[in-house]
Amino acid sequence: MACAAAFATPCDTPTLGAVAGVQRSHWQEFADGRSLLRERGTLRTVGLTLTARCAGIDWRAEWSAGQGSRAYDGITNTQAPLQTTSHLHTQQATLQGWLPVHEGWALGAQLAHRTIARDIDSVGVVRGYSERYRYAQMAAGVRYSVALAARWQLSATAWLGGGPQGRVRVQLPGFDTARLPLGNHRMAALSLELVGGAAPDERGWSAKAALSVQHERTAAGSVRTLTRSGVPAGAAMQPRFEQNHWGAQLQAVKRF
Repeated sequence: MACAAAFATPCDTPTLGAVAGVQRSHWQEFADGRSLLRERGTLRTVGLTLTARCAGIDWRAEWSAGQGSRAYDGITNTQAPLQTTSHLHTQQATLQGWLPVHEGWALGAQLAHRTIARDIDSVGVVRGYSERYRYAQMAAGVRYSVALAARWQLSATAWLGGGPQGRVRVQLPGFDTARLPLGNHRMAALSLELVGGAAPDERGWSAKAALSVQHERTAAGSVRTLTRSGVPAGAAMQPRFEQNHWGAQLQAVKRF
């Protein structure tokens, strides 16, 4: 009965937040134990968050988007060096749940869905192409929070997880659009967040500043046939790739 009463407890007043930040982004692809290409650049990020406590669990939903470019340093099919630029548009939807387990400590679970639009510029006689990635992430996390001065709190969070095979839609020059499978996905992330302003149980405004680092590794996918006007004309696969992201964010939060 006590358990049923706890889950029947209504949710606390929700908070709505707006986020802006920057992210340093690295991308690297591998095949046969060697690096095929590297990309480095900076993305501008924005997002919206909605948080509330229901049945003793702290819930957080977030939508975020990023846009920017990276310097591309790779090789052509004939093994000649190639330098160009890739343009990125990313989106991610995330749902988190946090269960307080001890003073200052909480355990969390996260579900996320990520999309990446990557457009590589042509250079000389080498034609560029576009890719659209879609994949899901699941992760378990731990968070420790400590009060500093009045109305200020510092939190450190760690995540470890992964996901099933995703997909990438590729528009290679001279071929029909191809849909290639990705391999299994792994991720690890750390973040540090400073919060100040209205107390957690008060209405009003508060501000957050956060630093984060995240590593993702996606295994190579399987080979798929390429077609030209519906006729088989080649084969392709998505190589293993790794992503590293370093982010800084500012957030304004309003509790209603």
